[in-house]
Amino acid sequence: MGIEITVSLQPKQSHLLELWNDSQTTRIGFGGARGGAKSGGGRRCMLLRRLEYANTTGLILRRTYPELYKSHIIKMFEEFPVTRGWWNEQRKEVAFPNGSKLFFGSAEHEKDMANFYSAEFADIMVDESQEFSQDELEKLTGSNRCTSNRAITPKMVYTFMPGLSEAGIPPKGLNYLKRVFPDGQLRGEEVRNKWAFIQAFAWDNVEWARTELEKDGLDEEDFYSWDEDRRREYFINRTQFGATLAGLTNAYLREAWLYGKWGAFEGQYFQNFRYEKDTVEAESIIIQPWHKRWISGDWGFEHPACFHWHAQDEEGFVTTYREFWSIGLGEAALGHKIGELSKGEPIKNFYLSWDAFGKLSKETRRPITELIANALPSNVAYPTPADASPGTRISGWRLMHQLIEAEQWKISRECKKLIECLPTLVRDMQRNSEDVLKVDHSENYVGDDPADCARYGLAEERITVVGKPLSLRLKERVQEIVKQAAPDMMVQYEKAIAESKKQPTTIPIKRRHWRFAR
Repeated sequence: MGIEITVSLQPKQSHLLELWNDSQTTRIGFGGARGGAKSGGGRRCMLLRRLEYANTTGLILRRTYPELYKSHIIKMFEEFPVTRGWWNEQRKEVAFPNGSKLFFGSAEHEKDMANFYSAEFADIMVDESQEFSQDELEKLTGSNRCTSNRAITPKMVYTFMPGLSEAGIPPKGLNYLKRVFPDGQLRGEEVRNKWAFIQAFAWDNVEWARTELEKDGLDEEDFYSWDEDRRREYFINRTQFGATLAGLTNAYLREAWLYGKWGAFEGQYFQNFRYEKDTVEAESIIIQPWHKRWISGDWGFEHPACFHWHAQDEEGFVTTYREFWSIGLGEAALGHKIGELSKGEPIKNFYLSWDAFGKLSKETRRPITELIANALPSNVAYPTPADASPGTRISGWRLMHQLIEAEQWKISRECKKLIECLPTLVRDMQRNSEDVLKVDHSENYVGDDPADCARYGLAEERITVVGKPLSLRLKERVQEIVKQAAPDMMVQYEKAIAESKKQPTTIPIKRRHWRFAR
């Protein structure tokens, strides 16, 4: 007696499987709107991979077990009842007759990820991967390997969607995933892998339209024979889920959930910040002896302590060239570290967060500022308090925004916490929309401490906006001249760019059949 498994794939799910089986592609993103069949497609392709490649292991990972159970385990049993007989509840795995295994894992906290870092998985699918940090996702790739079947190419697959968390901030991995997949902006060693991205929409998923299609005497073959515009209109105008998404009054939420847009999110303060434009490699930074240098710091012991080093040239352009971040480091140790990092540099000013002044160390009962200052070398100025009044706070955020807009402030790519923080800051819509929402550091979020630290440094030093660099003004002028002199050339160029960003056309539905002999 044989066991038959039939796996049906929608067009973009079929494209996912093609990329998964491609011997070149190693990182696959399947992201976009709600209801785009991303999770289901990933699960079905993972099942097919275990069936096709004997003696291999796969992992489907989610942040919490309840989410994993509802989104994958129960749905797998419903869709493929035979897998109940292969299920091991204790190990949370499906053991296939061909020796392959599919594990279902969860890691609610960052420390839980250690359970997967030392394992071996030929395929790893991180579902709702925006809930995981870049560091977690990158460390997980070390487990993406296979020694039991040389025919398989190990793959990392990420399903994710745009939008904000319940706290009103971007999920901790969203900026990273958006950068490497929809935006295709790879940095450093990331180029060693081959990345591919599939944009998902709810109208790619025929399940939402089945009832209405039956009323019209149509089936899924008809649905997928239509072009994308027709499927989108049918989904929005004829299905209940389409009406729900289209009826969202929050424009940003509607753009994210219905149209899968990856642009700026609601309330984002620094919409003008771009990594490629506003950051520079540390090796390229040149600070002359006559350039002004200073330090800013946001003190903390139980919460993060963050310090930045800044320099300004004779034209008024500022570079934040160094960052130090710690948790639980004593005041004297902080002072010694700051001095060590500042060796040989004339630090004219040191602006420290106001909460470090007038507060006593729990251990020594001496002023915190005094303990830090006494450990500093003579080349570093004595700390002075940064103004924390609401008006200064708001004007500081505005100044940072204006400096970014004028391309007058560059940040070293070694200042990783600041670079991670800036794109996530949102306006405080409850108290003052001109201010930035205060968000504390947690294992899920870097917090706003790095931005506070940088703001102290720029605002207290009374930096003024001087405008765009001469090189940028010349570049923009050349582009304007080309547009005026050869408009046809610019039109052709823009068309070529648009064509390169188009998604692959839909492909027929595929069904895979597997039979095991008993």
